[in-house]
Amino acid sequence: MWMVIGEQRGTPADPDERSAQFTHMAEVTRQSSGFVRGWWGADDVDPDITHVVVLLDTLDDARALRRMVEENVTGVRLQTMEVGVEVAEAA
Repeated sequence: MWMVIGEQRGTPADPDERSAQFTHMAEVTRQSSGFVRGWWGADDVDPDITHVVVLLDTLDDARALRRMVEENVTGVRLQTMEVGVEVAEAA
């Protein structure tokens, strides 16, 4: 599996606006080929920054999502990472 990890400035300060922005981002991303799971949230030190982690099936899926975001979102910083080890919660 692969991750696309993103960071972007411009997170709304209003909790309702922030929730709406994250929900929109999630709905668009969920339609991506190979989508497994995703997380969106504001930075705890600088709440103007959004952090995103999206888990995808293949490198091609991760590259396609990254291309789509880079073509449609300004000011975003993205990284692609192969998942080397996955640790489940303790029982």
